Order: sequence, then structure tokens, then C-alpha cells
Amino acid sequence: MNSQSNNGVSTSSKPREPRALSQALGKRLLAYATVGAGAAACAHPADAKIVYTPTRSNLNGEYSLDLNHDGIGDFEISSYYLSAFGRLTVRPLISGNKIAQEHRLCGFNTVGVAALPVDTIIGPGLFKTTVTCMAAVSSPLTNGPWLYVKERYLGLAFLINGELHFGWARMSFYNFFCYRCIARIQGYAYETVPNRPIRAGDEGNAADEASVAPGSLGMLALGAPGLDLWRRYSEQE
Repeated sequence: MNSQSNNGVSTSSKPREPRALSQALGKRLLAYATVGAGAAACAHPADAKIVYTPTRSNLNGEYSLDLNHDGIGDFEISSYYLSAFGRLTVRPLISGNKIAQEHRLCGFNTVGVAALPVDTIIGPGLFKTTVTCMAAVSSPLTNGPWLYVKERYLGLAFLINGELHFGWARMSFYNFFCYRCIARIQGYAYETVPNRPIRAGDEGNAADEASVAPGSLGMLALGAPGLDLWRRYSEQE
């Protein structure tokens, strides 16, 4: 129904149809909501961080593993095979560094270096005695926790400025007869907060990004990191 106003302009009493927000405005509102929710959400301490290093390196002799990239090797992984005798081992390069173990024959030892499944909690309970043997062959005996396993994890504990940090290294074992490819290291990470456990395979923000959907309450609860994730998804649209 139309009516004439005092100034001669025609008006309508018909209610307006609701209009959807533009995509750009909707995204801006989401960003504001993200920041607002982040202020009220509980978050990890600002210094909490997992540092992940991607790599794919075949082991050929000795490999120095420097988890925190300070120029000082933390562990040494070694592999060799000669005349039916071979070993895959890992040892600490600094006193106080430790390697997770499991009760399984390795060479002539009853305990070997643990081949941890993904998501294993790496913390104080895994480190009891010093072990170095991952896999061994002394013809005809072949054994060890790492024998022919793929994408398992070393559980590592190492010192930074006298404080203990936990980390992992992802590895696969192939064959003692492949001298230059007995095993391969496929990335490693550590927790920057002293004495805080880490999950085997946890790469930090990469894992968080995969588990939080854009615009979800989970993303909103992340606060500023959620905003960063939202921006990444926006760029992909």
C-alpha cells in the first residue's frame, strides 16, 4: 500500500525483505568476533610453541640432529652394514640428553630405543636408562624395535640452558642391505616450554589448523591465532 507524505514523496508500508550480508562484510564481522572472543578465551602462555623442522634425509653413516638449531648437535643417528653385521643406533651428544626406550630385544640387549606410534605422549615417564640400539643384524639374527617400521617416532629429551625439553624425530627403516638408505629421517620437533610433554607427530600450528574449521567456535576461541587461520582460509576462497 502506497501513501503520499507531506513533502510529496511516495512511501510504502510494505516491510523490507531481509538481505544477506555481503561476503566481504560477513568476513569483517567474523574477524571482529574472532578478536573479541580471543580476549576472553583461555590460551596457552605466549611463549608456548612447538618448533617443527621438515626434512627428508636418507641416513648414510652419521647424522647429527640439532633439534633447536643452536649449532650444537643434540643426538647422533648412525647406520652401517658390513659383512652381515649392521646397526642403526642413536646416542645423546650432550650429557643429560635422553632417548625413550622399550623392552624389546635389539642385538644382544633386552631393551632398545622405542619406536613410538603417532600421538604418544612424550614426557618424563619414557626415559629411564640410556639405550642406543634401534635395529641390529648379526647374521642370522636380525631384531630391534625399529626393524622395518615406517613413520614411527624417536622420543627425545634434551637440555637447553640447563632445562629439559621434550621432542620427537619421525623416521622410517628400510633395509640393512641398502647402504645409503638403511633408514630415513622425516622431520623433527620440540616443545619450547621446559618440562612440557609433546605428542609424537605434533607439528604445532600445522596440526591446529587442520583441526579447526573456519568460522567455528573452535576458531573463535583461539583468538588472534584463530584470526590468522581465518585469513588463510579466506585467501584460499
